Amino acid sequence: MPKIERKEHDINPGKEEDIEIKSGRFRLYFQNRYTLISLTNDILTGIFYIIGSLATLTDIPDIYGTYLYLVGGVFLTARPILKIFHNIFIYDDEKLAKQEQEEQEEQEEQEEQEEQEEQEEQEEQSDTKEGNKDSDEEDNEYNEEYYGKDNDEEYEKKEEEQEEKSK
Repeated sequence: MPKIERKEHDINPGKEEDIEIKSGRFRLYFQNRYTLISLTNDILTGIFYIIGSLATLTDIPDIYGTYLYLVGGVFLTARPILKIFHNIFIYDDEKLAKQEQEEQEEQEEQEEQEEQEEQEEQEEQSDTKEGNKDSDEEDNEYNEEYYGKDNDEEYEKKEEEQEEKSK
């Protein structure tokens, strides 16, 4: 049995009420259910008028032809009614307002989370910079204690000379 899915109409333009019929590996997709209904209506109207015409041309009693013409006339009347239904939508303003409010709250939450993440990253970066300053000072103190202050100056001179040579 084919599975029929309906996609609901959204207030935002570009999204229609579509019908998708899945059967095995095949899928039929109709872009607008009102268009599908209107086309089916047109086909049935034509069929009823053809059968009604054939009924009047044959030995079939005229009452059957008259009924088929009547059904065809009902289908002709249904076509503009379907077009009216296609172009009319009823919206619940409270529901729309609630959806918009929820979307706005979600957006604000996302912005807050992004701001918090940015602040955390900035704090980590500042902690790292402060940590580097502290570690540099500790390294200098250790070197002075272990090697002596004179040795540090000699080492810095050697580094400067090597940098000048490499340039």
